[in-house]
Amino acid sequence: MNKFLAALTMSVVLLSGDSLKIDSPLNILDNFKYETPTGRQMKIPQKTKLVIVAFEKDTGALVNEYLDTQSKFYLLKNNSIFIADINKMPSIITSMFALPKLQKYKHLIYLHYGDKFQNTVPNKEEKITLLRIEDSKIKEITFISSKQELKAAIEK
Repeated sequence: MNKFLAALTMSVVLLSGDSLKIDSPLNILDNFKYETPTGRQMKIPQKTKLVIVAFEKDTGALVNEYLDTQSKFYLLKNNSIFIADINKMPSIITSMFALPKLQKYKHLIYLHYGDKFQNTVPNKEEKITLLRIEDSKIKEITFISSKQELKAAIEK
């Protein structure tokens, strides 16, 4: 029982703590739950080099539009993942409209529904957050707003 309480306390501390910073371990993101649009549970792969995060409908659409022009394995080939934080979207809109649309994309999308994610991952209005990973630690945090910047970041 004591181990359970210690683990629970640690999880609460991590989830309620400050946002990610340079040299934060990538595994902090493992404390969040991710699903594909079809409901499959996902974990962040160990060899991930770039995490692309969208917090708004328009930034998510920009990422999806760009990725839809690439091969199905483009993100995998470039050791990148795309996380769409959709916690602000009403659940009825999510289930009736968003999920059916997202299921049509050929690329893998990690969906996050909880509200603590946006407090942990740095974000700016109308920007896509990029987390560059080296040796399982965050080495760079940048914000972009164009497909050209997205392409350059993924293929870097």
